[in-house]
Amino acid sequence: MMPVILTVYLSDGEQMTAEVPITPETTCRDVVEFCKEPGESGCHLAEVWRGNERAIPFEHMMYEHLQKWGPRKQEVKFFLRHEESPTESSDQGSQQSQDQTGHRSGSTGEKHNENGLCLSESERSFLGILPSFSSRHPFMRML
Repeated sequence: MMPVILTVYLSDGEQMTAEVPITPETTCRDVVEFCKEPGESGCHLAEVWRGNERAIPFEHMMYEHLQKWGPRKQEVKFFLRHEESPTESSDQGSQQSQDQTGHRSGSTGEKHNENGLCLSESERSFLGILPSFSSRHPFMRML
């Protein structure tokens, strides 16, 4: 297996970066832990592609994620955001609600699609651009 190195921008200025080695077992949480300052909390990893930003869930497998981008992965930039992840905070709120009521509440801005998946508004927005993109780029039809 060829080693994969992920460049993570540590600020918006794109001047400071971290080079993170990625293996098939590397999660997004591992990348965040590698990049953040010791003792720092409330950080998340975000990917930016063509002006669209999406927070990556902590349990996401990064090697597989990068492979799905294929040759386009050079166009994607990853940023360490020094704030709570919008997906993680809404997931925690939903989990608390689920624990208290025994079912998932729809009050966090999440909607269930026809397959029963629960997506946040930012995830729906990001996924909304994929059909037009995949029609122009056949390799994306595998996603």
